[in-house]
Amino acid sequence: MALVKARKIDGAKPGSVEEGGDPLAWLEDADPARRRRAAHALGERPDAVPALSARLAREEDPSVRETLLTALVRTGTAAAAAALVPHLVSEDVGLRNGVIESLQQMPAAVVMPEVAPLLTAADSDLRIFAAQLVGKLPHPDRLDLLAGVIDRDPHVNVCLSAVEALMDSGDPAALPVVERLGARFPDDPFVAFSVDAARRLFSGA
Repeated sequence: MALVKARKIDGAKPGSVEEGGDPLAWLEDADPARRRRAAHALGERPDAVPALSARLAREEDPSVRETLLTALVRTGTAAAAAALVPHLVSEDVGLRNGVIESLQQMPAAVVMPEVAPLLTAADSDLRIFAAQLVGKLPHPDRLDLLAGVIDRDPHVNVCLSAVEALMDSGDPAALPVVERLGARFPDDPFVAFSVDAARRLFSGA
């Protein structure tokens, strides 16, 4: 299950809001254009994270949703990452993909503490999302965390997601970890294929 391509966040600064006053008050406005301007103005405001997240859960306008996500990414705090994580279980695929893209673009140091615990979540789909997100984060704990998934997770699809994440990392130190999965699931053809692919990748064959 590949993650969606990371969305580019531009470096634009919050635009001026011609109405004046606090844009927090406009996040629930009936006019999508006004909600979009409010979300844009609230990027980089840590105090706005709860309101941005609450609006994100209800927002149906795609352009406003995109601006809400961008505002949380620009805020870049642990609180902003924590506010995004619960949306990973959304039934709305568009929202879920937007959250994944957004977390990929935030600092690894603030995202990892929020995502790593999901590697042991009860929901296997959530563990798959977490494994692939961890693989995208340039964090020193990435290899150890994914190795733990491969050595202990009971669901083969979660393990295969961790293998894919390790292969994406391009770190040859991942190969012994991947090979251990072959011993755990010796009769699974997808595991055998993935281990062979990892050997070819890391050996340069």
